[in-house]
Amino acid sequence: MNALVTELHRRQNLLAWAGWVALGCLVFSLAAMAVDPRQIYGGSVWIKPAKFAASFIPWFWTLAWAWGVLAPTARRGVLAGLVLWGTLAAAGFEQGWITLRAAAGLPSHFAEDGFGQIMFSLMGLGATVLVALAALLGLLVLARGDAAQPRGWRLAVGLGLVVAGVLGGVTGFAIGGAGSPIIGGSGAPGFPPFYWSRDGGDLRVAHFLAIHAMQVVPGFWLLTRASAWPVGLATAGWAGLSVAALRLAQAGVPLSP
Repeated sequence: MNALVTELHRRQNLLAWAGWVALGCLVFSLAAMAVDPRQIYGGSVWIKPAKFAASFIPWFWTLAWAWGVLAPTARRGVLAGLVLWGTLAAAGFEQGWITLRAAAGLPSHFAEDGFGQIMFSLMGLGATVLVALAALLGLLVLARGDAAQPRGWRLAVGLGLVVAGVLGGVTGFAIGGAGSPIIGGSGAPGFPPFYWSRDGGDLRVAHFLAIHAMQVVPGFWLLTRASAWPVGLATAGWAGLSVAALRLAQAGVPLSP
């Protein structure tokens, strides 16, 4: 375990530390949830910051690990710097605002007050930046990956990031465009930890599947050590699953047990 953590920091120290900060935010939110009885939309005010912090942990650490798949010169390039600082800034803004709104007992998403609506729009911009930069890192890995590492591995890491960025953006825009993540349901939260709707379509399922392509596709290669074609097929399969979940949610079909 210590060797894994050391390697993570060696690959990209700032993103590795950002993951630890997100872990601290998660612990704080869970502790606040235990002592703060306030609720929004039938759930704790601290659910949203806890869920975002939990999602940022693998996001930061996956990007940090992918950094080590870049060619050494690419890691120090302008585009890599854009990915690094843009990701830290956008994620810091998202987590910070969501946590502040929770502390105030107000919703950060689909807010009804004027200022909250403006900030929600800016959060949409921040989310767009995050997924676009993940896709950019994926393209960098595909174009300027470390030639000393297996081609299938470089392909898996790059394609996983590209799919996560592109379909993460598509599913995120679908949620914003619908005005709610839930289609045709009551809006009552389902089971933890995701709280997806059990009586209507929930666009968050597709969004979850989409953004985790960055872990699933490289994970497929680690399990199989496959060549390029199987990696491409696995990527297409996961992308297809994400799109299918999106279409089912848009049709009002619940996907949560």
